[in-house]
Amino acid sequence: MLLRLPLFIVPIFLFTILIHAQDTAAPAEPVPLTDNADPAPAEDLPTIEDPLGSELVQVNWIEEMKEGGLTMVALGILSVALFAFLLERFLTLRAQKFAPRGLIDQVKPLFHEEKFDEIRSACDAHPSPAADIIRHCVDYRETDFELLQSTASDIGARVVVDQEEKCQPLSVIAGVAPLLGLLGTMIGMIESFKLVEVFGDEGGASLLAGSISKALITTAVGLILAIPAVLGYHWARRRVHTIATALEVESEALLKSWFLSKKSSK
Repeated sequence: MLLRLPLFIVPIFLFTILIHAQDTAAPAEPVPLTDNADPAPAEDLPTIEDPLGSELVQVNWIEEMKEGGLTMVALGILSVALFAFLLERFLTLRAQKFAPRGLIDQVKPLFHEEKFDEIRSACDAHPSPAADIIRHCVDYRETDFELLQSTASDIGARVVVDQEEKCQPLSVIAGVAPLLGLLGTMIGMIESFKLVEVFGDEGGASLLAGSISKALITTAVGLILAIPAVLGYHWARRRVHTIATALEVESEALLKSWFLSKKSSK
């Protein structure tokens, strides 16, 4: 017990010394504020200009893109392809292209009147997936209803698959553009360090920084192309499924009106 007593007293002793030293330390006297001390005039203070506002650091994007080399040429071709595919999807994925307005209302009463030639003429005047389904139902009207409905659904499913495949180029551009930009940046970085290897410290940091900034422009352009490509791809796929759902609902309603109502009347 006597051997353990000093070990118990040591931390208490150190703690007491620290408290005593803190209490006896003279507090720092605050510096009085006098009214005689005039602040420095504003015109004497150094003015710090915005470095980004200088003409020397303004980025000429056109010139930077020209310095991108062959990678920038490939990205330029991708940009033209992206615009073309987006325009094609925007013009194609319209409800009028798949189910012309008024076609189903026009042919619905003709079936019960057995005016099948007029139905085919109306379908020929409005070529579309809806017209193909209507013509198929008229040509195979003697077939069992479930089989007829299944084959009509297959026509619509083939349309969906075809339109989804036409959306794939947007997905390819969204994946390739950043990779091309990264490739251009890596090539530029290699060239930058090759300059350092050749010239050493003669060019200073400005030589390396200028080459790196030219290399990074390809990555920036690749990302600029990838963003609308991704958005356009998902929009196009969503639009395809929306139109396909509407076409399926209208076709199913037409088939029930033609065949099930006829059976129920008997």
